[in-house]
Amino acid sequence: MAMAAMDRRTTPLDLEPDAPLAPLTSIRVGGRADWLCTARSTRRLVAALRWARVSDVPIAVVGRGSNLIVSDEGFRGLVVRLSGALNHISVRSNRVICGGGASLPRAVQRAAAAGLEGLEWGASIPGTAGGAVAMNAGAHGGDVAESIEWVVVCSAEGRERLGLADLELGYRRSAIVGHQVVAIASFALRPGDPAAIKDRLSEFRGQRRSTQPQGVRTFGSVFTNPEGDSAGRLLEAAGCKELTVGRARFSPVHANFIEASRGCTANDVLALMAEGRRRVLASGGPVLVPEVRYLDPERGVIPAPLPPL
Repeated sequence: MAMAAMDRRTTPLDLEPDAPLAPLTSIRVGGRADWLCTARSTRRLVAALRWARVSDVPIAVVGRGSNLIVSDEGFRGLVVRLSGALNHISVRSNRVICGGGASLPRAVQRAAAAGLEGLEWGASIPGTAGGAVAMNAGAHGGDVAESIEWVVVCSAEGRERLGLADLELGYRRSAIVGHQVVAIASFALRPGDPAAIKDRLSEFRGQRRSTQPQGVRTFGSVFTNPEGDSAGRLLEAAGCKELTVGRARFSPVHANFIEASRGCTANDVLALMAEGRRRVLASGGPVLVPEVRYLDPERGVIPAPLPPL
């Protein structure tokens, strides 16, 4: 594997060479990265990003890997994960302040314990706070845009604080670009009735358990929902439920989820996505747009690359 030369005098010491990436994702497919950085502070994070720029090494950010397919060829660059202080969650008055690597469901629990509402929708999203901001994640009629107040973004240039308007949040998108990492996020919430908050969380978690696959290798929704319709309904109507390609199949529980069995490859997953999209279009439906992201060996994190229809 060709890797950038490593000089211990100029390289951040948080780097691990030739690191396996499949264990960092929930579907557990894909190859290895030339470098992996586990950054415990914004200072170390900026140092790693600067090293990557000086060394002309591409960058990719991997949180909990719950909406990511890693190429079978891995990644010829630096993968960044957040830990330490960048996983911390604190409650200050009506705010929940999270490290970018903090678990979003855990942040929801901390908010609920403090009697704060407005973040309950995140209970069923198994990602990080930073990843949620970067894609304006949402569920159950709520999303990041409703409560995010500000974020700290790190890049090779240093730290920058961005407000809500700077983020340009839209449906499953933001102004955060590939060389930027959401290191800290502040959610402005409101006091609520603890019993009512607990009931909503129980309802959302129950819905997830009953409508999404559990105890299998999978990730979040494969395709975004077209306006006024459901990708899961369209896939099921096109006969895709339990459809299998290689070691990947559309879940028998929910057709907009893919399950991977032992030996599954990223190419199996992409081929299944392509066939599902083709069948929906052939049955008179719209062209489905992938929600899941793909870590390309050279280009970093991009939309899942499906062949043209």
